Amino acid sequence: MKVIIVLISLAFFLVLTGCDTNTPQNGAETAGPIVCLGDSLTEGYGAGGRDIVDKSRSYPAFLDGRVAASVVNAGISGDTAAGALARLERDVLSKDPQMVIILLGANDFFRLRPAAETKADLQTIINRTREVNRKIFLASFIGDASWEQAILSSMPGMILVTPLLSNYKRMFEELVLENSDIRFIPDIWTGVWGINMSDPIHPNANGYRIIAETVYNAIRLHL
Repeated sequence: MKVIIVLISLAFFLVLTGCDTNTPQNGAETAGPIVCLGDSLTEGYGAGGRDIVDKSRSYPAFLDGRVAASVVNAGISGDTAAGALARLERDVLSKDPQMVIILLGANDFFRLRPAAETKADLQTIINRTREVNRKIFLASFIGDASWEQAILSSMPGMILVTPLLSNYKRMFEELVLENSDIRFIPDIWTGVWGINMSDPIHPNANGYRIIAETVYNAIRLHL
């Protein structure tokens, strides 16, 4: 009889406290995923070796191991801001994400696309993604001075490309200033550039792991 009373009391306590061994903590049951929208730097190009895409060792995959929410890799190698905008509904909005991390613009820059056009596409992505309680992080593909020197030296017509890079740097500054609700990740390359690389412009698996840690440190207080 005492055993039955104890079991009934325990069941009543569990109902009151909402305990459920299958319910994730911190509201993870109802929170949407984190979607990483980007190009080769998101998809994981080079993570499996030179010219080899390995999504299992991309930065979203490593990030997935650091957060309670699921992480969706919406990166496509070679994609531009315009390309990402065209697939935004399918790859991002349909997932009903709680957070979107945008890492785009590198291919636009390498194709010498005017920064103003890229900015317009990124702004449209931000506008369409923005909803109540949906957090948006914008990451820059541009690194520090050593990154700039290496990239500019590798591109023909350096004297013409230098102003374009300045325009892209200004583009990110303007997007952050004009969208006070988004958060900025200014440099993904710390500890990666020139050290953990699979080719001159893509990280290796360890590089993507470091990028994931940089992103995690930027978003963890907002999860």
